[in-house]
Amino acid sequence: MKYAFFIGCLIPARELGYEISVRKIMPLFGVELVDMENVNCCAPFSIQSLDYASWLSLAARNLCIAEEMGLDVLTLCNDCYESLLMTNTLLKENKELREKVNSVLATVDKEFKGKIKVKHFIDVLYDDVGVENVKNAVKTPFHGLRVGVQPGCHLTKPKRLHFGERIGIKALDELVKATGVKSVDFERKEACCGGPMRGINDAVALQVAKQKLDGLKNAGVDCIVTVCPFCYLELDLGQLEIKRHLNVEYNIPVVHFAELLKIAMGMPLEDWEIRSHKIPLAKVLEKMKEAK
Repeated sequence: MKYAFFIGCLIPARELGYEISVRKIMPLFGVELVDMENVNCCAPFSIQSLDYASWLSLAARNLCIAEEMGLDVLTLCNDCYESLLMTNTLLKENKELREKVNSVLATVDKEFKGKIKVKHFIDVLYDDVGVENVKNAVKTPFHGLRVGVQPGCHLTKPKRLHFGERIGIKALDELVKATGVKSVDFERKEACCGGPMRGINDAVALQVAKQKLDGLKNAGVDCIVTVCPFCYLELDLGQLEIKRHLNVEYNIPVVHFAELLKIAMGMPLEDWEIRSHKIPLAKVLEKMKEAK
């Protein structure tokens, strides 16, 4: 299995551990990640709101690069997934829209042809690798560890593109449980983390994150597991901001699913990866050892 690897903007800038973990584990499942060169931002929801044509053209340019590579796209970021998948679907289905976007792309010697698919990291693990194969690759299952799975909004939306309930929440839950942990239900699991409000209304963003964290705390989770870089940022760094501005402390560690799986497969996190987490991982790493 070979994919055009689209890592987006936020992950290489602020969450390198997520990318490194994926690069470590995927070859062990027979998945080859081929870096996409000269890509641009996926043009996420903020660009969609400002200028529809610019969003489609910017996102489509990335799809053209994957088409030239002859490979389907694999992305790690929920926002990149939503933007690229929506663009790919809309342009394949709407000839008039495709022609308009191609007239823009022609100025940079690109043409969208609709020849490839867009997949999230979770899609590939669930559909192409398979939950059973993921489970078989786990060397140290974490029995007894209680985790709250934060799927993120854009892994399952918009419904009008027929994503279905299996993609995102159910698939992620099954993959997380393959490491031996218990996925604990909590209030507002399917709700937004507040991340999209960052930079627009930080006070509202923190209140939304606080509601999410209240639900996780009440459920008694040992850690939060996510696949979305924005959810990670909002729930990891956000805990420090909530402590500073709202005087509420949670201290719930946040880990990317790729990091959890990497550890379960017998590859411990390096010191720099551990230190990159704003909420210390020491407590949950110790529980992982106890849960083996």
